[in-house]
Amino acid sequence: MHRLPATPNGTAGHSTSLVPLACLLGVVILLSSVTPVIKYVFQHSHVRPIGLASFRVVIGFLMLFAMTWLWDRRGLLSLSGRDLLQLALIGFLGVFSYAVAAWGLMYTSVVHYALIYGLLPSMTAGLSVICGHDRMTVPKSLGILFSLVGCVVALSAAAPQEEPVLQVGDLFVLLFTAMMSAHIVFSSGVVKRFGVMVTNTVMFGSSSLLLTFGSIPWSDSLQEDSSPLVMLSVVYVGCATAAVFLLRCRSLQSLSPATVGTYHNLIPVCTVLLAYACLNEPLGAGTIVGGLMVLAGAEAVRRPQLLSSAALYWTKAPLPGSEAPKEPTA
Repeated sequence: MHRLPATPNGTAGHSTSLVPLACLLGVVILLSSVTPVIKYVFQHSHVRPIGLASFRVVIGFLMLFAMTWLWDRRGLLSLSGRDLLQLALIGFLGVFSYAVAAWGLMYTSVVHYALIYGLLPSMTAGLSVICGHDRMTVPKSLGILFSLVGCVVALSAAAPQEEPVLQVGDLFVLLFTAMMSAHIVFSSGVVKRFGVMVTNTVMFGSSSLLLTFGSIPWSDSLQEDSSPLVMLSVVYVGCATAAVFLLRCRSLQSLSPATVGTYHNLIPVCTVLLAYACLNEPLGAGTIVGGLMVLAGAEAVRRPQLLSSAALYWTKAPLPGSEAPKEPTA
């Protein structure tokens, strides 16, 4: 196995080990900033959600197609019509759902969006159990319940008096989260069969066609009164969507999924902080407590052995003053 040449201070090996972490940090930064940027576009233009989702997916598809054509052209050309249809149907859940997410974000706050989307690990775990891909355990069920309670606590604290906890936009975000969970569960075997690059390129391509045709009636809304900053923001959202995919794949080549999942817990935190700092969205104590409950529940679902180990430790730990008396020595 070829190794990097050692240096007197070991900087070569150290810099190599930092590359996956740097890629993972890039994923956190990009995903945390995309949602506030989309909200900014809605606040400062008349862009419709389906139009923004169309631009986002088309830009992402063009970047993915170019890279797949360079790195895995043979796999892309070997797909049959049945393979394309299968990938298109699964892509509808994961990529076309960006339009549902955009509709939700237009009618809700970034803070609410981040809190509800934080239920993704719990929803994915529950759907995986329903589909028979996994089995339900006590730590997982407690983690799912804790996340749901935390989300309700956070949304209730932020909801105005005499109004329902879930607004119309929140329901769209909840639907988007459920669709993304189904996409993750159903696409696991497909990715192993066709490869990461080919699978995502076809999913983005098929969804971009649907969104492009669907957004034709609103195609002029981005050009009518949009400032250069709004145009640049739309391009950034599309490029960030494709860049996140590439950076996440690079980090997974060297880091464990548990490490990647742990860093992903930073995304809703950073998103909420950006919304508070840049968009002046309110952030109360109830929202913070509920958000921490969502993250704790998600981590319990992702790594249930931690909760099992903690429960085992507290079960075996002796109560204060309950130690058995020592036998007197002769």
